Amino acid sequence: MEANPIDLTEMFAIKTDLDFSRVDNNEISVLLKDELPRYILSVIFRADCEIVYFSCDMDLSAPKNKRLAIADAVAKVNEKIWIGHFDLLSDENRVVYSLTIPFMSSFLMDETSVESIIQLITDECNRFYHYFAIIITDNKKTRDSTLNALFLEEAGEA
Repeated sequence: MEANPIDLTEMFAIKTDLDFSRVDNNEISVLLKDELPRYILSVIFRADCEIVYFSCDMDLSAPKNKRLAIADAVAKVNEKIWIGHFDLLSDENRVVYSLTIPFMSSFLMDETSVESIIQLITDECNRFYHYFAIIITDNKKTRDSTLNALFLEEAGEA
């Protein structure tokens, strides 16, 4: 791999004027959205395994009485996405989007690929944030209509 993905992520954060915290050569955190919903992206690079791990904390905490409902929602959402997955972190009951990318030695990661990955992560978080938030606030009527809209299978062309 020619470029360190942490360096590339830092360059992206500087270019787009995002706050970030560089932990070391193998880890960086970036504040993707400062307003609600607030997303904090952590990127970890394991050079020994040629793996880059992206984790986006969506600033959603599920109270204990909503844990099963959120876990069920996470499972339903994960059936509908093609890349990455949502998790409910057991220690803090926080909803996060995770994506692990293994690289073969011949793959070149560049600034454009990092930007595309971050955009994909932001899009997936935006797509499902309100669904998870509605479950946490326990609005069943809104939850059901939101679920139907999110999972509506589109067919044909407009």
